[in-house]
Amino acid sequence: MKKLIFFLAFLVVFGTAKAGNFVIYYVNMQKILNNSAKGKQAKSILESKVREVQEKIKRMQQEIENLKKELSSPVLSAKARTEKENQLQQKIRDPQRFQQDSRADIANLERQYTYQIINDVVKLINNYRKEQNIPYIVEKSEAGVISADPKYDITDKIIKLYDSQVK
Repeated sequence: MKKLIFFLAFLVVFGTAKAGNFVIYYVNMQKILNNSAKGKQAKSILESKVREVQEKIKRMQQEIENLKKELSSPVLSAKARTEKENQLQQKIRDPQRFQQDSRADIANLERQYTYQIINDVVKLINNYRKEQNIPYIVEKSEAGVISADPKYDITDKIIKLYDSQVK
């Protein structure tokens, strides 16, 4: 709400002074994260990590099923049954811990990728703004933009510039 009030006050003060020439360009950072080459690469890596985790959990669950089958054997001694039950309890906890740890690791990796991309893109946008002599470029969702003329959306230009720099 404060951003919207500040933005409206800003437009009233500066918009009236140069009403005909005042233009604010905007970018959609989420679109840049999703559609840039580096963003797609990061998404692919993260999806690969998720698949690896799912496969490992599946293997762990299979081990649990195998232990359950072994426990149902009538030829197990009391001592062997107790050992198998202890193993089973441990194996039951392992996938849960592994899944929690993996989620945290993947979330951390996602934050790292996102931070790096945003950091790179912000630098690129600052350079682009200076080169093109643009007074303001805002992030569409952070600026609270409700409606804007698409001709002032430079997201696709920024994605192309970013992709050309990354190659």
